[in-house]
Amino acid sequence: MKKLIFVLIVAVIGYQFFMGKQVAAPDLPQQLSLEPYAISSGNLVLVNRDIQLKQDPTNLAPIPADIAENVIVNSEFLLENQAIKPLKLLFDAATNDRIEHFIINSAYRSGKLQQQLYEKHGADYALPSGYSEHQTGLSLDIGSTAGKMENVDEGKWLEEHAADFGFILRYPEDKVDVTGINYEPWHFRYVGLPHSLIMKKQNFVLEEYITFLKKEQFFTTEVNDTTYFIQYTDNKTTVNIPDTANYRVSGDNESGFIITSIIE
Repeated sequence: MKKLIFVLIVAVIGYQFFMGKQVAAPDLPQQLSLEPYAISSGNLVLVNRDIQLKQDPTNLAPIPADIAENVIVNSEFLLENQAIKPLKLLFDAATNDRIEHFIINSAYRSGKLQQQLYEKHGADYALPSGYSEHQTGLSLDIGSTAGKMENVDEGKWLEEHAADFGFILRYPEDKVDVTGINYEPWHFRYVGLPHSLIMKKQNFVLEEYITFLKKEQFFTTEVNDTTYFIQYTDNKTTVNIPDTANYRVSGDNESGFIITSIIE
């Protein structure tokens, strides 16, 4: 299992505390233009009953029919391309643990399809167009041919290990009051590393994590000897980041951006 060391960084006269040890705050000499990035694009976009997706995904790709042994998948299912390799690694790891009765029941849904589902089944079953995570291309419903996910090894394994590969259980049983969605042990969302591990460690759902990022503005986390500097900004034009070429930018689909940099 990947080991996650998660520490909030508290700025004190140009210094920060990390693991109880005072260390210099990372320099932020590189100015990054945010103009090429969209608020409503990226692995951390927040979509729920109250926040509508403002931009359709632009990097969709088919989930390979042979993505892994013993995984049933419709070859017409699409997912954002950056989530496909981690999904394969997840299923390969499950196979190595002899967990192998998976079936992918749903992935990306167009706004048109989502609206059809909403009109056919109603609000108890589906959300209207624009308010479903499936439209982001970052969510998928994973089931088991052995039974209900809350009862079978496939569901238990995913709840324990999905975060190691960048996925989160989006609608856990103990967070219904936050997500507004009943427990869905089959619905997994790609947010990428290290965010999935942070959320699991802190027992955050995506709504809580975005709120945390907005409040803290920046923090550092270390995963498998890799140090990440994560910062939030509501500046729409530029932001200063560490001197690295290894960074990712995601909008939050509300008002700002999350920049995840690897400090080398």
